[in-house]
Amino acid sequence: MKNEDFLQDKIGRDPGFRVPDGYFEDFTIKTMESLPPYPEQPKPVRLTAWQRVKPYVYMAAMFAGIWLTMKMFHDVSTAASRLSLDNPPEAVAYAMASYDGPETSYMYDNNLNDYELMKEVGEEYASMDAFEDAFGYELQEEYDRGE
Repeated sequence: MKNEDFLQDKIGRDPGFRVPDGYFEDFTIKTMESLPPYPEQPKPVRLTAWQRVKPYVYMAAMFAGIWLTMKMFHDVSTAASRLSLDNPPEAVAYAMASYDGPETSYMYDNNLNDYELMKEVGEEYASMDAFEDAFGYELQEEYDRGE
């Protein structure tokens, strides 16, 4: 406390700032005169019927989309549970009855590499004419070597 008393005795309690006499009497009047004029509120724009109804139409479309998606998932899940190989639908049963088995004219061995496959095809067809006749394909002249 001694230091505070010493400073107050040396400097005093007067801060050195003073407000001029009558400053606050007309302060608000001077401030209001110096401000720019207050802009008028814009008049509200009248909405069209579509602008008023649009949010409700969008919300209805959203719920319809959700409902259709749920219906589709429900239909797919119930159809999958009804489908079995013991009682297939008519189209699948007809396709299964008319199926004779795989084409056995040429079976591709997955274990052959490209060289072995070319060698096997080359041994089976002596010329390109035989290959063309077997597959019913005719090479274009620029690719035909004439062998």
